[in-house]
Amino acid sequence: MAKLFQLVKLQEIDNQLLELDQLKGDLPLQVRKLTSRTDQLDKSIIIVKARLKEIAVSIQRLQTLELERKTKTDKLQEQLYLVKTNREYDAFMAEIDHLKSEIDIEELQELELLEEKERLEEQLKLEKLQIVEFSNELNKQEKKLKKTIAGTEKEFEELTEIRETIVPEINARDLAVYDRIRKARDGVAVVPIQNGACSGCFAHLTSKTIMEARSGQRLLTCSVCRRFLYWLEN
Repeated sequence: MAKLFQLVKLQEIDNQLLELDQLKGDLPLQVRKLTSRTDQLDKSIIIVKARLKEIAVSIQRLQTLELERKTKTDKLQEQLYLVKTNREYDAFMAEIDHLKSEIDIEELQELELLEEKERLEEQLKLEKLQIVEFSNELNKQEKKLKKTIAGTEKEFEELTEIRETIVPEINARDLAVYDRIRKARDGVAVVPIQNGACSGCFAHLTSKTIMEARSGQRLLTCSVCRRFLYWLEN
């Protein structure tokens, strides 16, 4: 009887702790989601900024190359008037054509980088706005959560202290079973018998089980949901 009494008492405490936890509603979930989204935006902004720096360096490099090639092309164009043989002329023209081809490739690469730069700058602008929005909402939800926790903190501490005095009085095996069932059954491992049935899963109980529960001589469990059963006097 003492074993059952301690388990019932423990369940009552855990029920009250669960009710306090439920007062927080979905605030903890909202805080986790907002924190995760803010972290993702922070990482994305860092990546985008790094890429924009890479693009700036690449564009500068391409522009330098283009200028060098155009300068060299202009010099070759001037030297064309000085050549004396067709062979020299063809060699100069081949070099000029090659330089122009390289310039075309580099200009195309520069254009692609400029388009990527414009796209990333728009993304960065949007993400900066989003992070401000998410950060403000996160701050608001965190304040709500802290206020809710503060309002129940004293009661929570008192119940926790009571729980800590009960737990050592329960057999380790019974406590392990209790904890396992509670995790699997939405926090409820001990339930009263009501109208001849388990009030946890509403499975019908045999007359023998009900009689044994009334006597309180040993721990009984529901054959369906495995919760501990006890007789509640009306």
